[in-house]
Amino acid sequence: MNYKIVSSNDEIKQKAIHVFNILNMKESIHIQEVDLWLIDVKTMDKEAIESYKNRQDSAFLLFVVNDDDDIKTLLYSGFSNYIKASFSQVELNSWCKLFKSSKKSKLIKIDENISLDLEKNELSYNSKNYLLTKQEVALIRALISGSFISTKLLKALLNLNSETSVRTIINRIRKKTHKDIFIQKRDYGYKLNVKKSQDKANNSASYIKELEEQNALIQQIVDSSPVYIATFIHKQLFCINKSFRELLGNDIVKELWDETKGDFFQLIRHSLEDKEKMKEDLFNKTTSSSVKIYDFKKDGYHEFKVQTYFFEKIDKHLLIFS
Repeated sequence: MNYKIVSSNDEIKQKAIHVFNILNMKESIHIQEVDLWLIDVKTMDKEAIESYKNRQDSAFLLFVVNDDDDIKTLLYSGFSNYIKASFSQVELNSWCKLFKSSKKSKLIKIDENISLDLEKNELSYNSKNYLLTKQEVALIRALISGSFISTKLLKALLNLNSETSVRTIINRIRKKTHKDIFIQKRDYGYKLNVKKSQDKANNSASYIKELEEQNALIQQIVDSSPVYIATFIHKQLFCINKSFRELLGNDIVKELWDETKGDFFQLIRHSLEDKEKMKEDLFNKTTSSSVKIYDFKKDGYHEFKVQTYFFEKIDKHLLIFS
């Protein structure tokens, strides 16, 4: 595997290089030959981080986070692979072994008429193949998402000396393909001129609409139910239905959503005193538990049986209190 480190932190770089050397990994000379990117979030702005979405099809991305703000930035951008700046050699080694055991496709489908072969450095367009230079491949890969990227950012991503060099590479590709596969917009930069199949777009829109209608219906059923229901995604409180909200009171529910104060399980009395063990017991999809929930209006406890349902594909728990 070839790697590339994007960081201005010498300590991070030295730790990483030591692990990569042990694994016989080599630093990539050309960006289009990178198998693993190690990216320090503090090194770049949000726009630059967004641009790495275009590299996910052909390379593994591992981000280095320094604090909670870095984690929020990554999750907001849809990236989930990260390690802390204080990472150990064992941790980074484990990530590398995981990536090595997986394989990225060398053929990237841009749309139904255009594909890019990273192994042969070829662009296939309307059943014709065009041989590209390494710089030309790197530029197309930078634009794969189909979104506009500024000439300034393209210059930085491709390690070019000037923005004029970006335009030169684009003009070379235009001459090779005899067709303009780029769209330029002033103050926005360039993007690939690709169109998704209308049928696929319509099917996708129809599918999304159907899901939204299903979710709305399910939410309506949950809210109108006389039993008390709480749902959790990734074991974090997601929703309390209307009956439960009326029992607890709006002030209490509002506090449960407060990240600094709130914890749904603070309301519950359980046979297990250890709160973490209590959560584990309640999230166990095979058991039914007995709990007591404090009623702030009456200053006392209600006793409930709790039945847990687990939806593995979306990592969602549904707890019914009756």
